[in-house]
Amino acid sequence: MSSSTRSRGGRRAEPERVGSSGGAGQTSIDDPDPVRALRFCAVAVALALVGGLSVASAPFLRVVRSVEGAESLSGVGPAALWAAVFAVAAPVLAVWALLARRASVAGALLAGAGAVSVGMVVLDTQLWTDAIDANRLELFVPETAAELSAGIGAYVVLVGHTLMALAGALGMAAVQRASLADGYGGARSAEQVGRATGARVGFLPSTVVVLAALVLAGALFAPSFVSDDPVILVPPVVESYLASSAGAGLMAVAVLIVVASALASVSPPVASGALVGAGLAALGVVGTRWVAGLAAGDRIGPGPGAVWGTIGAGVLVLVGIFLPMIDRRRDEKIAEALTAPAQRLTARQGAVTPSAKGVVNAALRAEAAAARERIARWHVTAGLAGIASAVLAGVGALLPVLEFPAGTALPDFFAVRVVLVASVVLAAGCVWLLLSEFAAAVRPAVGVLWVTIPFSVAAVSQTVVLAADVPGVGVGVGAVLLWCAVAVAAVTGALTWFAGSAERDEIDRSEEPQTSASVLVVGGLGALAAFVGLGLPLFHGADALGEEYAPASFAEVPWGLDVWGRLLLGAAVALAVVVASRARAARAVALLLGSAVAVGVYLLSWPLTQARVAEPEMGAGVVPTAVGIVLIAAAAALTNRTRSR
Repeated sequence: MSSSTRSRGGRRAEPERVGSSGGAGQTSIDDPDPVRALRFCAVAVALALVGGLSVASAPFLRVVRSVEGAESLSGVGPAALWAAVFAVAAPVLAVWALLARRASVAGALLAGAGAVSVGMVVLDTQLWTDAIDANRLELFVPETAAELSAGIGAYVVLVGHTLMALAGALGMAAVQRASLADGYGGARSAEQVGRATGARVGFLPSTVVVLAALVLAGALFAPSFVSDDPVILVPPVVESYLASSAGAGLMAVAVLIVVASALASVSPPVASGALVGAGLAALGVVGTRWVAGLAAGDRIGPGPGAVWGTIGAGVLVLVGIFLPMIDRRRDEKIAEALTAPAQRLTARQGAVTPSAKGVVNAALRAEAAAARERIARWHVTAGLAGIASAVLAGVGALLPVLEFPAGTALPDFFAVRVVLVASVVLAAGCVWLLLSEFAAAVRPAVGVLWVTIPFSVAAVSQTVVLAADVPGVGVGVGAVLLWCAVAVAAVTGALTWFAGSAERDEIDRSEEPQTSASVLVVGGLGALAAFVGLGLPLFHGADALGEEYAPASFAEVPWGLDVWGRLLLGAAVALAVVVASRARAARAVALLLGSAVAVGVYLLSWPLTQARVAEPEMGAGVVPTAVGIVLIAAAAALTNRTRSR
């Protein structure tokens, strides 16, 4: 509405101010009463405070006691204090945000912390099943190998984390309610309005956040302590009891989901709250382990998981704090840049004021050129990262993954053949990202194909981890390059996501595509069949010792790294099918075909690795895997047919 619009009586209409999101003037059609939104958020904050105080008080209660005696075991004092501080940190900040009438920020803080608390709930259950190997040194330090039974403190810490997880769910609902308000996701420049936070703050902060999340997620699977104590054992997480491995996996997934959701949010303050909340909650886990390792005594020290996890969580908190300031500064620069064409036009015309249409057209042309350049930059960066990952994986597969003493006959590592295939597939897809004509069409496929690198490297890593325990055998340079390839592949996946976000910003989304039920059903059945195939062996036969051998299945616990790699591939394919059911036709087809190719890489491991047994026979996983590939490809064809009508 133009400022020159006048009423019939000749007087100019008074302008109305639109309240900002989460503030005192917040209004919306769906939620006209901002007080109700604040009260809703207050319930979540109250639950989080009770949960945080429960977790903070648990170390000072009897968490466990020895079955042989009635005495209770105490934890490491500094670690208990650290855990208490960070248990209440996110709820206290949420109280401050609520008092400032920023319901969306308070809800985001609780949502980030609550997501991490879900994994902690699973970890807490180990206090009843295998407390002595839980390594919760902030709660108790075992003195003997005697069996331990849970005390009142164990129930308190479990209830506390459960309440924080519930508060996180209510916090998400509070953010959703706040997003209905006018002005949510607003900005000074029109180009920034409604854009994802990752695109608003730029490449460097987004990359730092993603890398910090990946470091934190990986650190959750690394040893938390280095122990020479015969009572306190630190087994690999993937080989630990189900509560430890599942809890670590849930926390890793939660951190990645929170980071992805934060960068996809159109409100930088909400993104900031989510990152800070998740980072503070993670510091209550990995930071507590780091402090416990430092203060537990001479025979126990902090492991790489505690150190790197603390660094990753700390970076999440720091970047989350500065995120709104970074967005504000970039917003001001973009707003100034968009006014430059109009100023130059005014200078050329002298004192003549340019028409409104000329100013708008100049601004639109500048925005379109900047958008095309930004999208091309994301595509090229993702393509180069993917090619670098493929090269690292290929070279690593050709070099020795293990070092043996001189004169030792070198065994064959058949799993590296799958890595070579995965590297070729990823490189072939990423090359097209360097060509602007094809980059947008191929980008969704690369968003799935990068998973083939960690999936294939996981099988090699399983062999390396087991063989490295043999005296005289060490990790080879090939294994190091493969692990570097996994890290770069994860960066590639993040970059393709950013590229997709930049593409969506320039698409007319006035009519969002509806969920295709047929694609979801057919593709979902294909993903389910592929998941079943991933969980079953592709072959079996007699090994060199004459014993029956078959690759590990999902039914064999604890899971090794090779099984975790297949689980990652299955989860990626399932997520891709869900996204494709709501995506536009071209993107959906690329996403589904990329998923089919990724599962095909796994199926190729049957002929590539079956030579490890004599007279191999087809395993139970071949048929469901092949059926899954066919159904996913059929869903791609169905997508192209139904949405081209």
